[in-house]
Formats: sequence, C-alpha cells, structure tokens
Amino acid sequence: MHADALRRILLVRSVEDQDADGAVLTLAERDAATRDALRADPAGEGANSTAEREARTWRVLDRRARELYGRLVQRHPVIARTVMLESRASQAALLVLLVAFAFGLVLSVIDSRVRIEIVAFPLLGLVLWNVAVYVLLALATLRRARPRAPGDAAGWAAWPLRWGWRRAAGLVRQASFYHRPLAAALRRFSEDWWPIAQPLLALQGKRVFHLAAAAVAFGLVAGLYVRGIALEYRAGWESTFLTPTQVRGVLNVLYAPASALTGILLPTDAAAIEALRWRGGSGGGPAAGWIHLIAATALLFVVVPRLLLAAWSSLALLRASRGLAPPESLLPYARAVLGTSDAAPAPVSARVTPYAYQPATASLAGLNTLLQVAYGAGARMELAEAVAYGSENALRLPAVDQGGLEVVLFTLAATPEPENHGAILVAARDALTRARSVARLLVVVDESPFVAHLRDDPSLAPRIEERRVAWREFAARHACEPCIVDLAVLNRAEQVSPELASRLRASARTVAA
Repeated sequence: MHADALRRILLVRSVEDQDADGAVLTLAERDAATRDALRADPAGEGANSTAEREARTWRVLDRRARELYGRLVQRHPVIARTVMLESRASQAALLVLLVAFAFGLVLSVIDSRVRIEIVAFPLLGLVLWNVAVYVLLALATLRRARPRAPGDAAGWAAWPLRWGWRRAAGLVRQASFYHRPLAAALRRFSEDWWPIAQPLLALQGKRVFHLAAAAVAFGLVAGLYVRGIALEYRAGWESTFLTPTQVRGVLNVLYAPASALTGILLPTDAAAIEALRWRGGSGGGPAAGWIHLIAATALLFVVVPRLLLAAWSSLALLRASRGLAPPESLLPYARAVLGTSDAAPAPVSARVTPYAYQPATASLAGLNTLLQVAYGAGARMELAEAVAYGSENALRLPAVDQGGLEVVLFTLAATPEPENHGAILVAARDALTRARSVARLLVVVDESPFVAHLRDDPSLAPRIEERRVAWREFAARHACEPCIVDLAVLNRAEQVSPELASRLRASARTVAA
C-alpha cells in the first residue's frame, strides 16, 4: 500500500475512534463515504480469491478515507500540517542544502592570503572526509544482514525523525486548545503512524545527507571560480615534514583522475614541485589550472558519488513508500466499516491447541474475547484436542486457512522445558511450514491457573513475574514472542485494552513454506 493511502486510512480511523458522537465527522458522512467507495470499486472477476479480496478491501478503504480526509482538512487545516510530516521534512531539507552550500563558500575564502594550498585543507580534508564516509557506508552494508528495529536509524540520518516527532507533538498541543476530540484523534494518529513513518524519514535523512555533502563541494568550487574572476590566486604548498618527492606522490594520488579528465598535466619533476613551494611571501604559481583540477577532483570524489548515493536513497524511499504493509490493527476497523459487504476482509480463523493442561471454560471464553477484539468480531476460534505432556511428536496439524492463526496455548503454572514445550513449538512450526497456505503461529501463556494458585499467599506474588520472565526467555530462544495474559478475567470486550490486543497481534509470527 502507498504511504499516502495508509496515512489517510490511519487518520480517519483515529478520528472515528475518538469521535463516537460525530462532532468532527458526522455519522451520515461516514456512511455516505462507505457507500460511494463501494460503488466506485465493484467486485470483479476473481474477487473470491484471498489476494483480490484483500486488495479490494484496502482500495475501498482508501477511497472512503480520501473523501473523509478532504472534509477534515477543509474544516481543520491543522490536520494537513500534522499528517504530512515527510513533506514538511523536505522543506527543512532545502534549508540544510542552502547552509551546506554556504559552508562550501566559506571554505573557499578561508585563506585570507588569496592563495590555494594544493595539498592541504580544504580540498584534501573534504576528499578524505568523503572517502571515510564511503568506507563506513560499505562496512554498514556488509553488516546489514543483522536485523534492525523499525526505528533503528543511523544517527546521521535521524534528524528528520526527531524534527518530525517534535513538530507533530507541537501541532497536537495547538489543536488541544480549541478542539479536544480532534487533538485526541491526532495524538492517536501520531502514535500509529510514527513507527511506520520512521523508515521513510530515515531514508529522507540519508538522501539529504548525501546532497548536502555534494552542496559543500559545489560551494567550494563556486567560491574559487567567482573569486578567481576578480582576484589573482596563486597555487602552491608548504610543509614541515614533506619533501618535494613526497608532495609529488600526494599530487599524483589526489589529482591524477582530474588530470586525466581535464588533460591538465601535473608537475613531473622535483624542480617543478619545488618551484610551487611557498617561501616567505613568494613562491607558488598561477592558480587557474589548479582551480580546474580542484573542481574536477571535487566532482569525481564528492559530487558524483554523493549524487549516486542520493539517487539510490530516493529509489529506496520510493519503493518503501509504495510497499507498506497495512498493520493488522486495521483489520478489525476494516471489518467494522465495511460490515457484511463483499469488500470486507475475510474473518480470521484461529485453531487453539492446548498443551499439557486442560484450560477452564473461563480461560477459553477469555481467549475467544481477546481474539475477537484483536482480529475483529468475525474471528472464529476452533478448539483442537489438547496435546498431553510427552506426546509432542504425535502432533498432527491440518492446514489452516490462508492468513489464519495456529495458537499454541500453555499455562504459566508449568515451567518451560526445551524437550517438551520447545518440542511442541518446533512441531507446530514444522507443520505450518509443510502446509501450502501462509499462516501465523501465536504462543499464548494463560496466567489464570498460576495466579489462582498463588492468590491466597501474597508473599508468593514475585514468583509470577519470575515465571513470566522464564517464559519470555524460553520463547525468545525459539524465535517466538509469547502473549502472557490472565485469560479468565477477560469476560467482556471492554476488559481487553487496546495495548493487550496490539500485544497479541504483535506476538503472531508468520510461517510459510
């Protein structure tokens, strides 16, 4: 899904969740937008397939959100300034480029004696800094196999993230002064959109970083040429430690590519190098050729590589913006909005397999409530036969529906054991891998038997947290994230917090053949 579409859907969802009375968007406007979106995108051939139905779901939601978003922006312009953080970051990037160009101009006039040091700062420092950056980027690329968190951006690319977050927070505070429901909706949208926007803003930061480096080189070269029109530059070198022979070696390394590009010859003997040496107030030679060499060197070592890296970041940003996966937290919203229409997402089916314990009726009811809140009211729960302790290898799981859930239910009262509890997880993952449909493995640990056992002795309460830690560490060793919850107390949907539902969805791990 494109970033613009996902942004609109998340914003409208936030407004509808926080505006139950219709003060911001009337209920009639919402219903009309739904009808218009469904009529504009009728079901075509192949609409019964899972992929086509899912694609149509998001198209319809986007059409609906686009219409409602237009109404929101017309009534409350602050919304556009809050939700378009990436576009606003582009405006800030222009200021960064201007500052970088100005810095390059300053480098060109840093020597008040109107002479150019051909083997020293600023050109040599600029080239060495950029080469060091290229080496670091190459090393970072080689280490990229290590998984990174969504918000784990490099420090030099993170400035749009910090700027965007502060900007959004400030706009939400402004909205709270005149419209509290709208401010609450914007706050909820910021929380939902921020994790998604971070990689996009980080790519923008990388692109601006490369363009700014090129702008510094442009500023340096432009300053030299402009000042060279009105002033007579002299080019030369001086050093306490370097001999003319050594300076010739440095010149050949630094300027040889530019010499080949421009056809300007470099000094070939020690006498010519010695003639360029500054001695008191004399020395050096005409700088015109050296300015051309400096410009070509900056072009080859700085401008061209940086523009290529900026183009690569732009392509990565384009791909990332067009390939965002809708968060699963949107599925219940999509089902609620689209109702019984043929564009509504297919209900999630969840098969629950208890291991080494028989869950109580209250726990099963609580798990069903939790699944209904997390995956929508249409979620179906199927209870499989419990697997006895020691019978892990006998587990036989038939294929679940496309996009369904395979839930392995444990009890916190048990201490996790690799040879038993670990074996059941391996068996479940292997069974899903052999299936032809893509499914998700969800590990749920029911606290209710253990909590009920320790409730009469408050001094034993710390043991609950110790057992939770043990289960988390155990599941992490099996590439799982358990959802540990007291299922027996979840009698009604109101008792399932949004955080708990989000934690359950985040715990599901996709397993595919």
